[in-house]
Amino acid sequence: MAKKPSLPREWERALVDDYYDRRWREVLHPLYRTFQRWAEGEISHADMDHELYQTNKRARELYSLFNQSKPFLVRLIQFDADWFEGWVSAHLPPAGVELLPKSVTR
Repeated sequence: MAKKPSLPREWERALVDDYYDRRWREVLHPLYRTFQRWAEGEISHADMDHELYQTNKRARELYSLFNQSKPFLVRLIQFDADWFEGWVSAHLPPAGVELLPKSVTR
């Protein structure tokens, strides 16, 4: 059964928090796998250095993105339609939250 927060602000905060977690996992999982390969001796320290540089670059981009206003983020997240549709089916928006039409986000 889907959870329905009582306030639009709570719903938006949950949306942004969950999406933030998703995006950080996208950034950090490749680094985690690279660390494992490095620890096993499969790649060199130069390869590890390169992955750290790339992760830092993606982290700065993510930090910049999530410093945008919450209304902007709520709209932007809806364009990640596959993720958002799954999330919103489990987190029904409360009264007062207007979602973008699917025709816009697809």
